[in-house]
Amino acid sequence: MLFDSHAHMDLIAEEELKEALSGAMTAKVKKIVSCSTSFPSNEKNLELAQKFPQILPALGLYPLDAMDLTPLELDKAFYFFKAEISKAIAIGEVGLDYKYATKKEDQEKQQQIFLRFIELAKESKKPLIIHSRYAQSQVLKMLEENKTEKVLLHSFVDSQKLMKRAAEMGYFVSVGLGVLENESIQKNICSFPLENLLFETDAPIRFGGETAAPAKIALIAQKIAKLKHTTLKEVEAQQEKNFRKLFF
Repeated sequence: MLFDSHAHMDLIAEEELKEALSGAMTAKVKKIVSCSTSFPSNEKNLELAQKFPQILPALGLYPLDAMDLTPLELDKAFYFFKAEISKAIAIGEVGLDYKYATKKEDQEKQQQIFLRFIELAKESKKPLIIHSRYAQSQVLKMLEENKTEKVLLHSFVDSQKLMKRAAEMGYFVSVGLGVLENESIQKNICSFPLENLLFETDAPIRFGGETAAPAKIALIAQKIAKLKHTTLKEVEAQQEKNFRKLFF
């Protein structure tokens, strides 16, 4: 069996969702972790998980969305998270995004919010699914300083050095559809341990002119088997082992 460790099923139109889930099952994608980004997103993912056993909800706030909230709104959000976290498989998508947060005060606000999520992860014993655009080294530093244990670094495949460090810290890295054609990502994956690797589609993001769907996890698995010079069966077995180790 295969798994999509990072998607946004709440963003898929209702009339297309059942088709996406059916396609995933046909491709042997057993479970899909649907990450949340905002207040409506969190509520929608919890609702979808009640309707569709394939969907596992992750609760969180996208770093840029979280920055726009007032202190009162943030307190309200964390009250909600603590009340509902038992229904979630993970905390995500959370972290840092310095691409648009270039001012020091904005970055410090993101860090404070991220710290609250790290503490929530410790309290609830849930893994973190982390976004780290333009802030990969800063994310690793904060995780290390706060002795964070269960972590999935979303699309963390651009730096061989940081990927190695993440693996040494016992973290998982997820690779998406970029591995199908991007030679730099392929090179980085070749030297990265399969024991620390998970797959993601970030569905329904647009990729290569098409809408990503969880069924495309099968294409990623096939590519990884080829890059690692191993069998698809071995890749699938390790995926299941990794997924269960992180989320269960």
